[in-house]
Amino acid sequence: MVVLEVKNLSKRISGKQILADVNFSVQKGEILALVGPNGAGKTTTLKCIINAASRDTGEVLIFGKPFEPSLKKNIAFVSEHRKVFSRLTLGDYYKMYQALYPNWDDLFFKNFLSRYGFSTGQELSKFSMGQRTLILVILALATNAELVLLDEPTQNLDPTVRFELIQLIKQYVQDKNIAVIVSSHEIFELEEYATNIAIIKNGRILYCDSIDDAKQKHRIVSSMANLKEAEVIGLLDGEVLVRTEKDMGEYPRLNQIIIGYLRGKEGMQEIKSGYYQTTDLNSV
Repeated sequence: MVVLEVKNLSKRISGKQILADVNFSVQKGEILALVGPNGAGKTTTLKCIINAASRDTGEVLIFGKPFEPSLKKNIAFVSEHRKVFSRLTLGDYYKMYQALYPNWDDLFFKNFLSRYGFSTGQELSKFSMGQRTLILVILALATNAELVLLDEPTQNLDPTVRFELIQLIKQYVQDKNIAVIVSSHEIFELEEYATNIAIIKNGRILYCDSIDDAKQKHRIVSSMANLKEAEVIGLLDGEVLVRTEKDMGEYPRLNQIIIGYLRGKEGMQEIKSGYYQTTDLNSV
């Protein structure tokens, strides 16, 4: 079942094109990773989905219809900024979320409190950014909303908690059959839990597919390979990412696919002498 459809979404801010004809969809049981460098349009896309930012053109359909206030009880959103109300405790947020979301999963949330030793009497504004991130993501999952939007959900987390949260998101989606969109530039961890990717740069979707299909459709070939029957996507450390149905080269990792699309064909003349591969999305 399709939970979300984004069709030809475009937006300009102060005369600058922020989003241009963005298209993708998410079904129940899927985790879509919206991945790209800072300023690519990831956060703006999420805000347009929940109607927190207006769109110039295009359409956003949630459960087959345009956004309306009654849908809010079925959508949970964690913003990139982790802003919380001053002086409100975790217990206050617990009561607020219980009241707002009729399908609230009380057992899931209380198990989380027990596991990490948080007290409902603690003020959220006094938590570290990492603790705040963890709590807000757990609150979002405990809503049992059918559509959950997480903007950089592993940011500021230490490695152990990051791993645990990734596994928790993956398991929760499988158990509850909900749809999740994760906005991220952490390309190495996405393969651990995402099922689909949408690669975005300069407000445009460069490629969107399931991760399994993306790996099947692409190959890494040497710079001297015959590329006549393959579509050249981008350069990777002296090799080339191509899209082809031919059995050639090697199957790529997800991070290679992402970097290949973000880099594109720039510097194609330098293939023979090798090309430096970067994993910093903000430099591509």
